[in-house]
Amino acid sequence: MAKCTFDGTNLKDGGKIIANVQGNNIREGSGSCVIGNIQGNNIRQGSGSLVMFNVKGDDICQGSGSSRIGTKKDVDNAIDGPGKVIKAALWVLCCR
Repeated sequence: MAKCTFDGTNLKDGGKIIANVQGNNIREGSGSCVIGNIQGNNIRQGSGSLVMFNVKGDDICQGSGSSRIGTKKDVDNAIDGPGKVIKAALWVLCCR
């Protein structure tokens, strides 16, 4: 069973909200501080444009390159719920 659950809006560890998703922004806890954002298959830092990670098929890669740091299976083992790129972003920003 996964450690965290994602309901499409909130990432929770038990009853505690770790992060929330509003549009393309991932925010810390239940607050409004943006810790990352998603543009296509790219996971970017804060509300900026610096690509920290990208999703290529089932692989999650460092920066905009192809150096794999994890897979979709790693994400699914850590987080229950819907989503592909959003769950990958939550995994690298909050769970890894």
